[in-house]
Amino acid sequence: CREYVAAGVITTAMTDALCAVQKSALRGDMTVKRRALSLEERVHISQMICGRAMEELVLQNAQTIMLYASMPEEINLFPLMEKLLSDGRRIALPRIVERGLMEAWELRAMENLVPGKFGIPTPDPSYSTRIPPTELELVVVPGAAFSPNGGRLGLGGGYYDRFLPQAENAVRFALAFDFQLVPFVPMGRRDARVDYVLTEHRRVSCRDVLRKRCEDC
Repeated sequence: CREYVAAGVITTAMTDALCAVQKSALRGDMTVKRRALSLEERVHISQMICGRAMEELVLQNAQTIMLYASMPEEINLFPLMEKLLSDGRRIALPRIVERGLMEAWELRAMENLVPGKFGIPTPDPSYSTRIPPTELELVVVPGAAFSPNGGRLGLGGGYYDRFLPQAENAVRFALAFDFQLVPFVPMGRRDARVDYVLTEHRRVSCRDVLRKRCEDC
């Protein structure tokens, strides 16, 4: 987050505290906007975004892909998941192993989904195996909000901020409602960024945005 000065001194504690306040406010704003969508709007936009995602070369060229089990207020990823499985892709989903930590587990068939931690669908471990993070080629990353420079506001658990650095070979791809793409996202020191953001109206290569800003410096 941006640094703020009090009595001429910048402290990490001050910066972290302000960052937490900014995150909470933005997360609340995004929650209100997601809940304002009707079921029909959410279904229609989800179909648009997933259709656009299938046209992306980074997705077409990836064989081992990590998705997530979307919640009712999020973009519906289950049709995309089913399509990629039918295409013979190797699909991974998160499996929470303890507070703040998750692993990638292979989903071989949609019927192998079972309720996991917090009621989130996860691959049944009886019909699944753990996929090392280094084998992932693309990770579809959830979030409350994203910025053009790759900033990501998570849901508060820090799971992806800890996991993504381990998936060092994976492209980080965010699928979002257009209102979730905002000019600025407050970022902490350990927060993970994404490489691309795709909405129903926009496509942003965050690497290109950062490169352009560096060139302008």
